Amino acid sequence: MKKTLIVQAHAKINVGLWVKERRPDGYHEIASLMQSISLADTITIHEVKEPGLRIECSHPLVPLGPDNLVHKAAKIVLEHFRLPANHLFQIGKAIPVAAGLAGGSSDAAAAMLGLVRMYDQPITVPQLMDLALKVGSDVPFVLHGGLALATGRGENLVFHDPPRPPLSVVVAVPKGVQVSTKWAYENYQPGQNPRKEEMFSQILPALRGRRLADLRQVVFNDLESVTLHRHPEVAELKDRLASTGSGVVLMSGSGPAVFGLFEERKAAALAASHLDQTRFDVFLEHTVRATGK
Repeated sequence: MKKTLIVQAHAKINVGLWVKERRPDGYHEIASLMQSISLADTITIHEVKEPGLRIECSHPLVPLGPDNLVHKAAKIVLEHFRLPANHLFQIGKAIPVAAGLAGGSSDAAAAMLGLVRMYDQPITVPQLMDLALKVGSDVPFVLHGGLALATGRGENLVFHDPPRPPLSVVVAVPKGVQVSTKWAYENYQPGQNPRKEEMFSQILPALRGRRLADLRQVVFNDLESVTLHRHPEVAELKDRLASTGSGVVLMSGSGPAVFGLFEERKAAALAASHLDQTRFDVFLEHTVRATGK
């Protein structure tokens, strides 16, 4: 009997993103605080008779061939364990595409976890994270999930306990806007702010302590200087989401997704009500703990 398994693929937000110097390999050195949230795609893995890997997804911007990170991730896992490639991956998209929320990376991580569970393979999460790095810089983090300080190009991870109780999160994306991560980094021009190191060091304790007033004073995302200049609607979205004054509002990754962190769901819902849902896709979510264990 052919096997089927369903796995959730959780999005991430960057609660702070410090872009440093360009490295010899072309990537930038970064420091970022990554946090998993409840917004998730659904990956259904089917073992099928026909040889090969197939991907199905109704979203028009999701590639269905080898360019999809799910295809790359599945191939790496199956070859590692010398398993035959005869699978169909159905991707149910809830995470906006090319929005700075690691949707593609999360789908790839879920495919890896799903295949390991489907065949009960002897591998630990840290070992699987090492394999995941071959797929992409964000994949090890979203495979584990939770809260982590990421350095290097994002692959060096130190995990921490997320805020408890969870924080409520509003995620909003301008309709019809996608941002290439590659483009954002290529167009980033470093500024001169001698307080960045000091400010960044205060983000983690403020977040874990749910001290949003303190967090608001120190949090920053260097790529906002690129994306907000090209897409003024992202700057408008930030202003609208922050208009109640009760949350911490920031762009995630290279954007265009913007998130707000709030102590309570009621405050998050009030802030979300200030957004025109004919112009923005809006999600009311919360922070989550490790997903890959």
